[in-house]
Amino acid sequence: MYDDDEEDEQSERSNELKKKVIERAKKEFVAGCYDAYEMLSTKGKEAIDGTNPKEIQKAINRMMALFVINEEYERCQFLKSFADKHMPGFEITPDNNVQKELSL
Repeated sequence: MYDDDEEDEQSERSNELKKKVIERAKKEFVAGCYDAYEMLSTKGKEAIDGTNPKEIQKAINRMMALFVINEEYERCQFLKSFADKHMPGFEITPDNNVQKELSL
C-alpha cells in the first residue's frame, strides 16, 4: 500500500498531467481555428465542398466564439460574410461552451 506522502505525490503528478493535457488541447483548438479560418479565407467555397454541412456550421460557431473572445472582429465579419455567401440560411451562433472550455 502507499503511504499518505506517496498518494499525495501520485495525485499531484496526476493533476499536473491533466493540466498539461487540457492546456495542449486548448492550444490545438486555437491553432485549428486559425488554420480553418486561413483555409476559408484563401480557398473560399472550395474549402467546404464535399464536407458535412452540420460539422462546418459547428466549426464556424466555435471559431466565431473564439474570435469574439479575442475581440478579432474582422475575422468575425469575414465568417459572417462567408456564411451569408456560401451557406444560405445558416445563422451563426457563437458556441458559448468555448468560453467555458478555454477558462478551465
